[in-house]
Amino acid sequence: MKAKEFILEQLKTTHNEKAWFVPLNEAVAGLTSKEAVQKDQSGNHSVWGIVNHLIFWNERWLIRLRGGKPPEMEIENPATFSTAADDEVAWQASVKKLDEILTEFEERVKAASDEFLAGEPFEGYGASWYEMFAQMTIHNAYHTGQVVHLRKQQGTWDPAKGVGA
Repeated sequence: MKAKEFILEQLKTTHNEKAWFVPLNEAVAGLTSKEAVQKDQSGNHSVWGIVNHLIFWNERWLIRLRGGKPPEMEIENPATFSTAADDEVAWQASVKKLDEILTEFEERVKAASDEFLAGEPFEGYGASWYEMFAQMTIHNAYHTGQVVHLRKQQGTWDPAKGVGA
């Protein structure tokens, strides 16, 4: 398997293709806004907060992949987990936005040359696009696991979707 094929496989299986673990789209499917804003007693992030965090970081990398420069960071990482009020329309918009970002990554990587993907995302980054995507997909998979864990705690997870009870 070539590097580009490997990255595409990782992008798909962390987004919307079931493989060894639950993809993100499956992890958030069927969740209401009321369930998405719930936090456990320890004060961990909500599912919606995790989705917003993933939107924030994935969108910044997508801007770079498009050839742009993301805006300066005006917030600290903990603020990227912000959650809106219980609003079904806003929740569905967040889910849709994350899906669109991840879909565009797949499309752009598929269309990109190996030479481009072997290059740096920006001058001085010190790693290739391939390496960035390898880390980004691990990041997304980690947070998808958190989503599934939170749903199990809430009692909103169907074990038939994967990862047991």
